[in-house]
Amino acid sequence: MKLKIVLLLVILCQITTEAQVKKSVDALRIETPLVIDGALSEEVYNQVKPAKDFVQLQPYNGRPSLQPTEAWFFFDHNALYVGAMLYDSAPDSIFNYLSERDNIGVSDYFGVYFDPYNQGQLAYGFFITPSGVQIDIKAVKSDDDNEDGNWNAVWESKTQITDRGWVVEMRIPYSALRFSEKAGTTWGLNMFRNIRRHSSNNSWNFLDRKVSGFIHQQGELKGIKGINSPVRLSFSPYSAVYYEKKSEGSSEFLYRGGMDVKYGITESFTLDMMLVPDFGQVQSDDKQLNLSPYELYYDENRQFFNEGTELFQRADIFYSRRIGARPKFPARSHIQENEEVHFNPTETRLANATKVSGRTNNGWGLGVLNAMSVPSYGEVIDTITRVKREVLVQPFTNYNISVIDKSLKNNSYISLINSNMSMANNPFSANVTATEFQLRDKSKTYAVIGKGGVSNRGGAEIESGYFVDIEAERNKGQLQYGIEQTLISDKYNPNDLGFLRRNNRVDTEMYIHYQVVEPVGIFREYNFTYWFEHNRIYNPNVLSANEMGLNSNFTLKNNYYININGSVSSDRNDYYEPRVKGRFVKYTPEYSYNLNLNTDSRKRINAYFHYGHAGQPEIGTYADYGTVNIRWRIGYRFQTSYRFSYNITKNQIGFAKTKNDNNDIYFAERDVNKTDNIWSSSYVINNKANINLRVRHHWTGSENKSFYLLQKDGTLLPEPSFSDNVDQNFNAFNVDMAFRWIFAPGSELVCAWKNAAYSEDALVVRNFWDNLRDTWLNQSNSFSVKVLYYFDYNNLSKREG
Repeated sequence: MKLKIVLLLVILCQITTEAQVKKSVDALRIETPLVIDGALSEEVYNQVKPAKDFVQLQPYNGRPSLQPTEAWFFFDHNALYVGAMLYDSAPDSIFNYLSERDNIGVSDYFGVYFDPYNQGQLAYGFFITPSGVQIDIKAVKSDDDNEDGNWNAVWESKTQITDRGWVVEMRIPYSALRFSEKAGTTWGLNMFRNIRRHSSNNSWNFLDRKVSGFIHQQGELKGIKGINSPVRLSFSPYSAVYYEKKSEGSSEFLYRGGMDVKYGITESFTLDMMLVPDFGQVQSDDKQLNLSPYELYYDENRQFFNEGTELFQRADIFYSRRIGARPKFPARSHIQENEEVHFNPTETRLANATKVSGRTNNGWGLGVLNAMSVPSYGEVIDTITRVKREVLVQPFTNYNISVIDKSLKNNSYISLINSNMSMANNPFSANVTATEFQLRDKSKTYAVIGKGGVSNRGGAEIESGYFVDIEAERNKGQLQYGIEQTLISDKYNPNDLGFLRRNNRVDTEMYIHYQVVEPVGIFREYNFTYWFEHNRIYNPNVLSANEMGLNSNFTLKNNYYININGSVSSDRNDYYEPRVKGRFVKYTPEYSYNLNLNTDSRKRINAYFHYGHAGQPEIGTYADYGTVNIRWRIGYRFQTSYRFSYNITKNQIGFAKTKNDNNDIYFAERDVNKTDNIWSSSYVINNKANINLRVRHHWTGSENKSFYLLQKDGTLLPEPSFSDNVDQNFNAFNVDMAFRWIFAPGSELVCAWKNAAYSEDALVVRNFWDNLRDTWLNQSNSFSVKVLYYFDYNNLSKREG
């Protein structure tokens, strides 16, 4: 019996050791460039052994792939070449739907990640679907490793479906990568293949799903030598014309032009610059009525501030939407007697934006981002004479982010980052300096993650604050757990160039996470997370609330996904809702639960359902909310979806108004109703041209029923004498429609139509069509055509030669 146990342990150790050994494949130097035709017909394919023996990521982590794959690698003095044969026993069942660039959709795919420095810190990914849709991704080390889909590169590819499966050929110019001669002859490498009909994801080098992060689990590409990093210089000039029409009948033509520049300063560092940038075709924000004391967060849709900014995300002090945002000193702050605001700009115009970033072969990462906005002006008008005058709402402003990052052993790192905003002829400035680090043990089982920073902002008087966040966790294995301590002082404020929803808090959080990543019974995988939070106010040092919850996720073998979560909290002292420093309101215990369901995304029609409920039983406050999203794929090219969301809250207790220089704070008991209707459609003409349409209508109605006066001890007393009308009815209607054609590598033509309509008043309207009618009375339309052309210096120099 003992002998059997010993033999079993030896076998298990051997399996574990083999699983951890890195695979390797050789790249062959060629003198004649491959013809990228998806045929794998050149003789060189017979001169080097392919990479093969892919294994499953899902559903059975580590088992052989359900379909074999072979991949070959070549290089010359200009580019890397990848050829792959993705064998398939049922070629007619390959998922090869067309989608727009950088969107895999529900297709099968093949992708390769290159890590030129082989440090497990940064990798460049090139993915493609059977229909030839390109997706490029930059993977960056972090706790779980982040994949930045906003990174774009210019490369060539061709695919072909045959009776043996499907074929891929890629040509990736060295200008799309960052490396140096000191990077060595061995690069980090991994490949991925998804077989959609089996919901099977596969990798070439084994990835243990119980280990956090994937870049450091890569294999190796050997034999790359005698190559030089090329001159990485490209220009993308653009020209755009806009026709804008307002609801009052005014219209105008606008002509804009500028240029994007990319330049490889050294082998490792790249300069990206926008000269006179234009973001007029960016998707509209999903605006809504904000009844909370916290600022709303909007996603960044501008390509420049999404691409290659991973270094600038350290310590959570940079929110790129601050650059070019609404002016800091609104026109209403300049009003004199008998004046009112006639015009206040919603954004500031950028003169330029520049970023320099990169990572050296010895693990140093450096980044600088700088942007400048020109002076912005609003208008106020005399209500008697009707004379208008111009007012400065924001002077010339400079925004700067600088970061230095050092990669350490075991996928660890430490960073220092600084943000600064300053304005011409104005004493106000804001400066934040912070650090972030992650330290992992050799086995990648345990980690300590920390952040901390100091803010200084103001004019004649400077206000300073700080924050500290430290977390210890086990992030490997079936059972994972961690504890986190956060302290943010009441004067810490990074929001001139960052985003922090609330300061003045001390939070302690603990969690336990249990996961099963292989099929059991009807489940493909599942996990549970229990968490507990103890929340205090920093100043004064008092209890805010205790809260705990459970989150569970189940993926079924039929590819359905279910999430069930819930939480309960104790009595809560809310120091934010009164909107006056030092004042607070007492809330009774509350609970919430949510159910989410996703059907099989592989089907032509699939759906997402969400239902949630929350309540405070002691005061009779209840909320029901949910979402239904239906997506329908029609044929090979067309897809449409409809999303409806609602939130019905009864007897909510919330802030209404302050009076008498904020000594009197009034709360209201109100009913709040919200609906969101979004219809989206996409027609893909081919893998280089598509048409997208998105229509959204949002409505919020807040109707107050009774009022209360907040007491010093946080309680509320009825105040029937309050007679102000603070009801709110808000509508937002947006249409975003665009035709995009990539007519040459890196070059595109975009034709866009944008419609925006907003209305807000103090009379709640419950009829959907009446809300739409009132909203359309105040709308604007923008029609635009923009052409951007990509010039690569290396191609130009070849032509001249």
